[in-house]
Amino acid sequence: MSFFVKIIALATVTLFLASCQQSTTEPQAQQNPLVVPAGFPQPVIPLDNPINSAKIELGRDLFYETRLSFNNTISCSSCHSLTASFSDSGKSVSTGANGQVGTRNAPGLMNVAYDTNFFWDGRASSLEIQAGFPILNPIEMGSDSNAVVVVLNKVQYYRDQFAKAFGEGSQITFTRIRQAIATFERTLISGGSPYDRFVNGDSSALSTSAQRGLTLFNSSRTNCSKCHSGINFTDNAYHSTALTEVYSDEGREDVTHNPDDNGKFRTPSLRNVTLTPPYMHDGTFLDLLSIINNYNVGGRQTATQDSLVHPLNLIPSEWNELVDFLKSLTDTNFTKRSDFTKPNIPN
Repeated sequence: MSFFVKIIALATVTLFLASCQQSTTEPQAQQNPLVVPAGFPQPVIPLDNPINSAKIELGRDLFYETRLSFNNTISCSSCHSLTASFSDSGKSVSTGANGQVGTRNAPGLMNVAYDTNFFWDGRASSLEIQAGFPILNPIEMGSDSNAVVVVLNKVQYYRDQFAKAFGEGSQITFTRIRQAIATFERTLISGGSPYDRFVNGDSSALSTSAQRGLTLFNSSRTNCSKCHSGINFTDNAYHSTALTEVYSDEGREDVTHNPDDNGKFRTPSLRNVTLTPPYMHDGTFLDLLSIINNYNVGGRQTATQDSLVHPLNLIPSEWNELVDFLKSLTDTNFTKRSDFTKPNIPN
């Protein structure tokens, strides 16, 4: 065989192998796939889980898919309702597929694309890791990684959707299930509240009372913004707010095994806070005034109490001003987004 014939043959084989490899690789991520509000940065997207529209659609399907639970009764959306800003519609704690009651309040999922840790105790460092916990938790969805793959593989629709989302020839795996759900959750961006309009130049968006509440929120008297900071009103850190003198739920200590972390929980976002009662890790408080009262009296003097929690000596009018400001963080259009609603999933 001549030298040139060998070169042509080698090139042909190389192109063939490359085309085969390409057919099983993930579709190219879209440029700037997430539409973010004015003043918001683009969320950081993991390099091993790029976004494309098919993966977002698949993630939404799976978020509402009851077949991810061991008895086909609940989905992610069962404890994270759109109307409640993806929290659990007024429940202190949630009920799982087998009827067991959990111990912690289901937080809202708005703007989780900007979070750096997840769950009240921070045991998950990414949305991809977080997405798997409820599926496997025996008192939540109670399934296992192999079972959900088998179930979804029986549905032609899902076999097709995974191929669209992850590339032709891609198989359904538990890792890809988690990645798809995390991708959908990254689209749950809320930034159209009266507060947002105010900071973007609309001076009429906040009432005089709410503006006074904003000033108070950011003041050294309350120190609210020390923990509830940034565009998502959370520092992504852990604090003991002295809800009780002795914590039966050890909080962050469950993860670190450090007694100094007893009773410390992740700072929740205040976005859409009027839609997500009850509040705190266990749903202790039913309304915003109750929370303010806890901080106003300086908590319950817990051993690990954060130094920022101390008596505030606010007067009643200041309580109301803080509440008016907190109400201004509610984005009413967020719960009306058609791309967040339950899809029609074939059997």
